[in-house]
Amino acid sequence: MSENLLEVKDLKRHYQIGGGLLRKARTLRAVDGVSFSLAAGRTLAVVGESGCGKSTLARMVTMIEPPTEGSLRIDGTEVTTAEPAAMRRLRPVVQMVFQNPYGSLNPRKKVGTILEEPLTINTELEAGARQAAGRAMMAKVGLRPEHYGRYPHMFSGGQRQRIAIARALMLHPRIVVADEPVSALDVSIRAQVLNLLMDLQEELKLAYLFISHDLSVVRHIADEVMVMYLGRPVEQGDKETIFERPRHPYTRALLASTPSVDPQARSQRATVRGELPSPINPPSGCAFHRRCPYAAADCATRRPELRRVDGRLVACHYAESIG
Repeated sequence: MSENLLEVKDLKRHYQIGGGLLRKARTLRAVDGVSFSLAAGRTLAVVGESGCGKSTLARMVTMIEPPTEGSLRIDGTEVTTAEPAAMRRLRPVVQMVFQNPYGSLNPRKKVGTILEEPLTINTELEAGARQAAGRAMMAKVGLRPEHYGRYPHMFSGGQRQRIAIARALMLHPRIVVADEPVSALDVSIRAQVLNLLMDLQEELKLAYLFISHDLSVVRHIADEVMVMYLGRPVEQGDKETIFERPRHPYTRALLASTPSVDPQARSQRATVRGELPSPINPPSGCAFHRRCPYAAADCATRRPELRRVDGRLVACHYAESIG
């Protein structure tokens, strides 16, 4: 079994909202107890509606934001107690590909400068070596040599995301956090970028934390899936297990809402009722009970914890009778 590059245990990120002379500060629990591990060459997809905590989790893993509580181990080092020197060593190990290739690249800089910048900041390589490394990485992601001296506005969305992927790989990371990396792209080129990510993973033995709300994309790229709702995992396990036999009502609703060309599948579609509750004032008991078609009286008072059911972890009191 592969060694885990990333180990997360009961990770939390809370924010204090408001407060003042006449108002009491409230706590927004953006991420409220997430645990998982990730090995080289594997992809964990984190899925859920907007506001479920996916991007906050990504920012903690990439050390952009510190956790409020919990343990975050990257390449064997505990991040929450690491000294500044250890943090400097860890930052190149984890790199991020952002959602919007139109906003994540500096429009004033040429592609070559964008690719060389991580090396300029983090290494002592000479200019010639930086340029050689940039050109080699550009070729690896399928861009032509003449693209090196061009500006981002001269490229399509798919090409820009290839540039962003190349930039993320310049420091030879072991973990890549991809935050909705194809959601801003045309459908016709999403598969090309996903296939590129999978080819790079196989070649470089990368571990991917893949953030997405698109289950069709997740089914294509993931090895394992973690479904989040209001800051907490509700179902977690092997991709095939979850897609073929979902046990949590929220997972079932997400899968049922995925577009399908099968008329029978469309006729059986079940959408999630109501709106996502506020993470500042979450419901008592199970956070999903107000929207759940299977909810019973105790769901409103007793919060379900993750437990193993049918080969996966699921946070539902009645998981055995669902699916």
